[in-house]
Amino acid sequence: MMQRVSALDLRDVMPRGSNIGNVAEAMAPAVARDPAERLRVCMLVTYDLAAPGGGVKQHAVDLAAALRARGDDVTIVGPSSRPIDDPHMHSFGGVVNVVANGSDNMLGIFVSPLAVRTYFRANRFDVVHVHEPLQPSLSYWSTWFSRDVAHVATFHAYMEHESRMLRWARQGWSRTLFPWFQRGIAVSTAAQDYASVVWKRPLEIIPNGVSSARFALGAGASAAPGRAAGGPVKLLFVGRIGDARKGAKFLFDAYRELRTRRSDVTLDVVGEQGAAAAPPPLPGLTYHGAVDNERLAELYRGCDAFVAPSTGGESFGIVLIEAMAAGKPVVCSDIDGYRAVAQGPGVVLAKPGDASSLAGALDHVVSLDATTRRHLGELNRKRARQYDWSAIVDRVRGEYLGAIADRAASRAR
Repeated sequence: MMQRVSALDLRDVMPRGSNIGNVAEAMAPAVARDPAERLRVCMLVTYDLAAPGGGVKQHAVDLAAALRARGDDVTIVGPSSRPIDDPHMHSFGGVVNVVANGSDNMLGIFVSPLAVRTYFRANRFDVVHVHEPLQPSLSYWSTWFSRDVAHVATFHAYMEHESRMLRWARQGWSRTLFPWFQRGIAVSTAAQDYASVVWKRPLEIIPNGVSSARFALGAGASAAPGRAAGGPVKLLFVGRIGDARKGAKFLFDAYRELRTRRSDVTLDVVGEQGAAAAPPPLPGLTYHGAVDNERLAELYRGCDAFVAPSTGGESFGIVLIEAMAAGKPVVCSDIDGYRAVAQGPGVVLAKPGDASSLAGALDHVVSLDATTRRHLGELNRKRARQYDWSAIVDRVRGEYLGAIADRAASRAR
């Protein structure tokens, strides 16, 4: 049950007679940091930390690991539907499912404000990095109770069509929250366009990253690199099949059509089922459900081609760069959110929401000889290097330092 903050509680942190504008002036000044100095970072994730999968959460986990590797102290904070046994994480309860943008979204709606206040009073950070800041309500309370430090927002979301009510809600929420943020990041031009409705300052485009070593076929890999001699061509899909925008329905129809043309192909399906029906019992189709990261990397390495049939609502396509890092050709929908990544000869595009178009694109890739598929996959692997965290982490960290400096400069004026 949600706990309320009393007027006395708010007076503990808000000067008498203050509003959002003059509270900012009343807070203690931040101090600009030496770029080489270790940063204490709060990485705030608005989605359920205990739920399997999730691109935003994986982005935050991998970014935190990359920052720690270069010496920073990073704590991931977020809602959780069950206890989290991780020394680098702190979780709050109050998780509920909110269906939006064609997906289930497990959010910390009913998080206790008092618990959030207690945590931020006990733990000091140099910067709070909020992923998807407009997701209620943990993002609000965490920002409010950490107003004395710098804040950075990362926008991951994209929608082709937004209702007027949702736009009004985003605009209203942003007015209470964004005065406390110094810097903003968008993971793609699509995410930038969507965020620009509510974020009126510059947005730095820094793409999602990938841990290339996790997906590369190396000495420790435990999966064969794709098709065995004379065996079927192995396709792989990764995504919540219960989320309509992931396009699983069209994939199953396309695969059914493809199997009427040829039998030398199989399909592995990975991801939560959610409220959807189980995948149809088609020949060669194996449903794995949700898997851990190690098993997921094995399945990427072991496939011959990756397929992403999303119909929209994507801002980037983390699964695309994971497949590319594994050295696989990709078949995906021609949608706004995929276009920044889905480039080059190693990618075949299909019309979104069109099973016949998808079946034709898959048939083309399956018909290629193994040498050609490996060559296309290698081109994708080379392209994926630009998204490795080693090439991205310092850009994000630069935004942290900029936010700290911006806040210090605003206090000096």
